[in-house]
Amino acid sequence: MKLFDIFKKKKKQESTFPENELERYLMEAASDLDARKYFYQKLMWNQLVVLTPDYIEMEEGTQKVETNTTVKLVSFNDGVIPVFTSLNRIFDQDIMRDKVSYVSLKGQDLFGLTKGSTLVLNPYSPYSKELLPDEIEQLMNGTIYDQLDEEATEQKKIDDFNRLYDLACEKQQGLILLGDYSMQPLDPADQLKLEESVGYFKQCLAMFDDHWPSMVLSAKALQRLNRHDEAFALLEKAFTVNEENHSIPMEAALEAIHLQNLEKALFYSEASIKRKPNDFALMGNHAMNLVLAERDQEALSLIEEALRLEPKDKVNKNIKDLIQSVMKGERNRPTMEETMQGG
Repeated sequence: MKLFDIFKKKKKQESTFPENELERYLMEAASDLDARKYFYQKLMWNQLVVLTPDYIEMEEGTQKVETNTTVKLVSFNDGVIPVFTSLNRIFDQDIMRDKVSYVSLKGQDLFGLTKGSTLVLNPYSPYSKELLPDEIEQLMNGTIYDQLDEEATEQKKIDDFNRLYDLACEKQQGLILLGDYSMQPLDPADQLKLEESVGYFKQCLAMFDDHWPSMVLSAKALQRLNRHDEAFALLEKAFTVNEENHSIPMEAALEAIHLQNLEKALFYSEASIKRKPNDFALMGNHAMNLVLAERDQEALSLIEEALRLEPKDKVNKNIKDLIQSVMKGERNRPTMEETMQGG
């Protein structure tokens, strides 16, 4: 779990928050990696306020807590100890209305006294944070900054990936359509855009090699560039990464037809139906592949089932007419080339 996954922004209330640097960094740390380091540094050395069950007679001013000091602290019913970054935080949202007894301790001293306990910072405020025992131990021994550095590196990688992915998608906008093979030929400028798109997706996959949307969209660009071997290889990989999406095997089946690989086309068109049963369009695609494979009776049964699901579908009506014409010898069996050309 990342250190700041547990930040919570509550409903906005009237509050003086933030009123010191620690509170400002607490607020900013939810979305700013640099602010997290400053937050933890301030948390260690700033004065923190904790509630006590009874009034404690102490001198005015900052007191040094000795190692053998025992301080009784208020905790919630679940044992979590509330900690506040200033006195005003105790009274945020008017949850605490009565006078309270409290002590102020430097963060390092407080964490030493409460070792092994879970703390919650500013539980009544616009921003609060749970401080878990492991996190406090990492803060005390300094290893928390190593983890923050790792998170910063990972976040930069994610930011770079998103930039490349957005560029790739922008380059191919309007130049690809899922399931459409009747688009106009590419002019040189559009071809260059698609080639650049493929390059950006390649960089994306070098960063996250299991990002299946990059595989699919890159395959669609490669398909338009008539680089069908590369497109099919990406779709096959996407199929193994994402085991639920039905469009991936549908696209793989169409690419297999481009490559004159009827066995693969049958496998993937059938797989698309397994992933989305009773989809009449997918059933029609598979029925056409069954005709190509000379499995006419299976094709007829499947297309009739598809038409029971959607009787008015014109594409499947045409497929049924084609199957019956082939079975009666009224027309030649279509070829894979004719299928890709809509023949």
